[in-house]
Amino acid sequence: MKKNIYKIILFLLLSFTLSQSSHPYPPLYLITIPTSGVLPYGNYSLEGLLINQGGIVPKLSIGISQKLTLGASWGIQNLIGDSRITFNKDYPEYHFKYRIFDEDLVKPALVIGFDSQGRGQYRKVIDVQNQETFYRYQHKSFGYYIVASKNYFFMGNLGVHIGLNKSLESDDRDDDINLFFGIDKEINKSISFMLEYDAMLNDNNNGYDYEDLSIGKGIGYLNIGFRWLIVDNILVELNFNDIKRNQKISQTAHREFKIIYSKKF
Repeated sequence: MKKNIYKIILFLLLSFTLSQSSHPYPPLYLITIPTSGVLPYGNYSLEGLLINQGGIVPKLSIGISQKLTLGASWGIQNLIGDSRITFNKDYPEYHFKYRIFDEDLVKPALVIGFDSQGRGQYRKVIDVQNQETFYRYQHKSFGYYIVASKNYFFMGNLGVHIGLNKSLESDDRDDDINLFFGIDKEINKSISFMLEYDAMLNDNNNGYDYEDLSIGKGIGYLNIGFRWLIVDNILVELNFNDIKRNQKISQTAHREFKIIYSKKF
């Protein structure tokens, strides 16, 4: 048993110290927030986000040009387990991002985009004030957004990202413009640490409840994660979302696993 533990520790140490892979394009997202990264022309990425209760959110992104990325995603619930498989919606969500200008020594890269894919289940909500019902994601989609990203060299690459977004999910009468920001810090050539904060200024109205879930304590979502580049075109992530427990029923941070595969057509 001890020999196996030593082998695992040695493997992890070698991964941190000797790995020399490099990813061919900057990250499109950190943990949940978008960055100014776009796919190179003629490249595509397939992403599988494993979420709680046996769910998965597959996402396809395609580099239409050097500045434009388009894609679609579709949330699937209960894929693993013995419950009936359901889809968040009867149709997929979509996203796009367009880079207005590239990063240089002085200015950051700037991107405008749209993403209709929210986080968690898409469920019925009851407004406790007037008993009206509507549907929304557990964590609102970003909708329209603008984000700036700048990279610095500080013991490896350090990426800084900040943006604003306007979600189209406003049936709760909370349609404020939202702020988000984050960093990704390269530990070595294959492993990065990510930290982000989504202020959720458009989700701090507590006048409504799920049937079994209350949303939005008004403190935003603080998330951390680790990204490991296994080979040049395969990334895996382990993320811990909402570590400040914005959602009232959360006992711990939401643990999610993500795998990303990319390739040129």
